[in-house]
Amino acid sequence: MSDTARFIQVLTEGNAFKGASIDLGGALFQGDVPDGCMVKVPLRTMNRHGLICGATGSGKTKTLQVLAEQLSLNGVPSLLMDVKGDLSGIAAPGASNEKIEARHGKLGIPFEPQGMPVELLSLSKEPGARLRATVSEFGPVLLGRILELNDTQQSVLALVFKYCDDNGLPLLDLKDHDGCCIRHRRRKGGDQEGVWSGERGHCEHHPSQTDRD
Repeated sequence: MSDTARFIQVLTEGNAFKGASIDLGGALFQGDVPDGCMVKVPLRTMNRHGLICGATGSGKTKTLQVLAEQLSLNGVPSLLMDVKGDLSGIAAPGASNEKIEARHGKLGIPFEPQGMPVELLSLSKEPGARLRATVSEFGPVLLGRILELNDTQQSVLALVFKYCDDNGLPLLDLKDHDGCCIRHRRRKGGDQEGVWSGERGHCEHHPSQTDRD
């Protein structure tokens, strides 16, 4: 058996599974793509973890686009974090050229440009459906990292979240966070001082020079 025939046999046996699957591309052997050597992934396994790595220009973004397109064609929605705006191109049909036609000729698959149904979501003022996340959904750890807090500030932030959880106070935005601190100070010791104590430890607020003024 030749090396090419052995390669085809191993690849065919490795892709012999039941159920629906998605095509990642053709297997390359000695600079060529043997007939029928498609790399497939069972659709039922697409809820697992995976890693796509490689040098610049190796095709990481294209691989993600292919995965998203194949999932969409099988009726499976996917959520992609498109920080650089590279992945959103699947919304528009592509344009053919000689290199694409030659590659699809090797794969034995005709190139049919097609746009995928895409909904752009945004946490900023960029175009798209605006998303909102509450302070509670961020949590003290993630919010502390976003604000680049030090260890002391992180501990105080965790104490605020704990206090709100214990007292049933919603944290929807930063105004709720600030309002919680003010209400707590007034409840415990007036406008000028306050004490937090409980499972998370003991914290006191002492009036500053500005407060005294």
